[in-house]
Amino acid sequence: MKSEDIDENDYAAISNTVKELNESIEQLPDVLDVSKNIKDTIKSTVGETYSPSSLTIKSNLSDEANKLLQSLKLFIGEPDEDYEGAVHELSLGGANLIYLTLKLLEFNYQKARETFANFLLIEEPEAHIHAHIQKTLFDKLDYGDTQIIYSTHSNQISEVSNLSNINVLSKRRNHAISFQPARGLSEDKIEKLERYLDAIRTNLLFAKGVMLVEGDAEELLVPLLIKNVLGVSLDELGVSIVNIRSTGFENIAEIFHDDRIQRKCAIITDLDASIVDYTTEAGDSKAQKKFKSKCKNSEIKGAERKTRLDEFVRDNDWVDAFYADHTFEVDFLIEGNSHEVAKTLRDVYVDKPTIQLAKEELESNDVGVAGKRILTMANNLGKGWFAILLGKYITHKTYIPDYIGDALNFAIPKVGKAVISDMVNYRIHKNIEDDESLNFDRTKAALESFMNDDLNITDLIDAFEGDYGDDAALNFFKAI
Repeated sequence: MKSEDIDENDYAAISNTVKELNESIEQLPDVLDVSKNIKDTIKSTVGETYSPSSLTIKSNLSDEANKLLQSLKLFIGEPDEDYEGAVHELSLGGANLIYLTLKLLEFNYQKARETFANFLLIEEPEAHIHAHIQKTLFDKLDYGDTQIIYSTHSNQISEVSNLSNINVLSKRRNHAISFQPARGLSEDKIEKLERYLDAIRTNLLFAKGVMLVEGDAEELLVPLLIKNVLGVSLDELGVSIVNIRSTGFENIAEIFHDDRIQRKCAIITDLDASIVDYTTEAGDSKAQKKFKSKCKNSEIKGAERKTRLDEFVRDNDWVDAFYADHTFEVDFLIEGNSHEVAKTLRDVYVDKPTIQLAKEELESNDVGVAGKRILTMANNLGKGWFAILLGKYITHKTYIPDYIGDALNFAIPKVGKAVISDMVNYRIHKNIEDDESLNFDRTKAALESFMNDDLNITDLIDAFEGDYGDDAALNFFKAI
């Protein structure tokens, strides 16, 4: 494009030099010898009759300005390297960066000729470009008289963008819908959201469904539970799990609304119902009184949280709240997962009598006994570290707490037949691995009918339950 602006008069001296250079190259003795040798070889091969009448080696450097400039090649040195190589020698990221740079330069040349309505569209700049470069590009690329539009899935770019400048496109059948996540929110709320939505959490803008959790344990273990029990990952289901930590659920969940992003958001939190009777008695020790007081205060706060969240989600079909009766660790244990928790004992304790006592307490039917033990273990190690430790022992036999299964079913916009088929086949395969004598013929026949639209999901799950009974994924299947 730049070559089109060259003045031919300014280029006349270069053009004459190129012509002289072509003539000089053609008259080089070596070039003339090669030309003669080619002619002689042709004649000796096919004879005079079929040989070309003339054959000359010519230098073909163009003396036209635009063509000569187009023959120039770009040589680049990577950062911290002395060597300069051609574009094809660059890394893919480096080559893409040069390509983007040249397109921006082309835009600048073109913009100089236009007086209004300048638009710059950049599609998926994250492709093979380092995260830091993505953010730097977004920060520095600014033309005052140009509307710049990015199409991207980059968490890095969404992190540094103003929420009010983001439009989220959601695919529907044969069309797409545009959502504005900041629409209708006050400036104060928008500022809080922008501070919170870092590169990790902004993935909720790109998800088909969202699960908000309040702690590290849920963030680490819920994805493992889903993957190991159902055979599919949250990524495959299009669901993002986001740990809100100290930020209130409402501050994030209000993005999901008829006026903003129309996607399902499941809030997962604890009721913190006491695992013991917190009524103090005359013989209670100081430690017992302290524990009972803590349980009572947690239960009161849990009830207040439920009242607040129930009111928050009441008129919003896109958001719902799901509660552990006690805490994640306690509800995970009493769901039937004492075996998994017991496997962590040798990583937590070294004293054999303590290990034996802890094992007996974890297997107790009294939630006050079992719950207190697992909370002691989690609090001593730190809930995040304990979750990492526990994660090593989660298998296809682990039970998903019902409230988490219900939250997942809510967050998934639609579980397709192919996904259901994969889940059921996974459960069949895993159960047969454990016991080769099992027969799932009824389920397999029902699954084939289900895929052919001859059977509904309820009948399929009935067949599965009839073949196996109390499967770890059964409650989840029933809730689909």
